[in-house]
Amino acid sequence: MTKIIFSSLAAMIFTVSSVSAAPQGFDNASATAPQGFSAAAATNMTVANVIANGTDEMDVTMRGRITKMLGQDKFIFEDETGTIVVELDDDKDWSHIQKDQLIDIHGEVDRDANSIKVDVKDATALER
Repeated sequence: MTKIIFSSLAAMIFTVSSVSAAPQGFDNASATAPQGFSAAAATNMTVANVIANGTDEMDVTMRGRITKMLGQDKFIFEDETGTIVVELDDDKDWSHIQKDQLIDIHGEVDRDANSIKVDVKDATALER
């Protein structure tokens, strides 16, 4: 008889502890629970800020205009603070943006000892 009581009591304890440790779901997630992967937000910057403070592989967002083509996929990007070389990957379709059109670009700074440019990952036209 004591074995039955003891096993029933043990089963109740394990059941209660497993219910209280159940996942909280999306609406009531604990702040201490793992939050998953998240990328650092891109920093809104001017051309002058990128040139002065941009570090290699830093994500940036800039607003300005593409004013000149330098080569197959290299262009001059200009805002009110200066100009910088940007590279639009030729594997993507960039037909939604045009020369001298106001755009937001999102990309990654590519800095080495002698130069700085931005490898553009995405561009959004702000005017037609």
